[in-house]
Amino acid sequence: MLRVPGSDTGGEGSNNAMVARPQVWLALAGGPPVAVPPGGLVGRLQSASLRVADPRVPEVAALVSLRGRELYLLALRGGLEVDGVSEDEVLLAAGLRCRLAGAVELEVTRVELPERVLALSMPGQVRELCAAVYSLVGPELDLVPGFAEPAVGRVWSTAEGWTVDLGAGPEALRLGRTFTVAGQAFSVVELPVDEAGVARTESRVRALTLVVRTTSASVQMAGRPPLPIDGLPAELLTELALAGEPLPWEQVAVGLWGRRGGGTLRMSWDRALRRLRERLREGGVRDNLVRADGKGNFELLLMPGDRVVDEST
Repeated sequence: MLRVPGSDTGGEGSNNAMVARPQVWLALAGGPPVAVPPGGLVGRLQSASLRVADPRVPEVAALVSLRGRELYLLALRGGLEVDGVSEDEVLLAAGLRCRLAGAVELEVTRVELPERVLALSMPGQVRELCAAVYSLVGPELDLVPGFAEPAVGRVWSTAEGWTVDLGAGPEALRLGRTFTVAGQAFSVVELPVDEAGVARTESRVRALTLVVRTTSASVQMAGRPPLPIDGLPAELLTELALAGEPLPWEQVAVGLWGRRGGGTLRMSWDRALRRLRERLREGGVRDNLVRADGKGNFELLLMPGDRVVDEST
């Protein structure tokens, strides 16, 4: 059941209440756990949520990111390492140990996720806010993940909460807020976690079809031109799509390029993965389509309505 309080009039009342924020508790060796929210930074920076007073760690080493109902640690500079394996991003879970810049270890002591999540109710659909950034685009005012141009407005997550900008400047997006854009009414509601992601009108959901052809692939979404992908990123995407389960990165890499010494295999993997994610972002495809589990395994995360078409044979 979604809940819609009264309209936000800017007063001090329950209508301005925020849904509980998710956070992860991180501890450096010998130090107390520190709560870091989505958007919180880890590094030497004075304003970092978790400040690391070590010259080997960059000022901005990593960022905590909320994706759906999971928290990730994203490498910004210096890299992340789990069990001796370099990672661009790590799924956070209690007990996980991760090294920053190959030098300083931190431990996840607790992950807190809310029972309810914020969502936008709009004509024909209710969309939970799970990506970091959304753009309001097109004549139908569709809310799409990512920074799209041109856009009527944007919604994004910060360490303090959600922010909306409809052209008059950024302001807090609070539970119960209502606003009208181009004659269409929007309201900020909340959904129980077990209902989030399913309370949408199917005709407006941008489900994707992934067509894989070994050395080329394309991502198709209603109302958008197909996103072509080729070369090594396409080969990597095809392997994950056809596996249907998490695979160790090395297993996929050896299958694609054979065994290489001196760290060359890992470099090839990192390069192909980086190019693939850049291509997906360029096409407005959700950023958790290719997901790491923090233990060296990678998988293709398909949502309800998504499908894979195998044209590789």
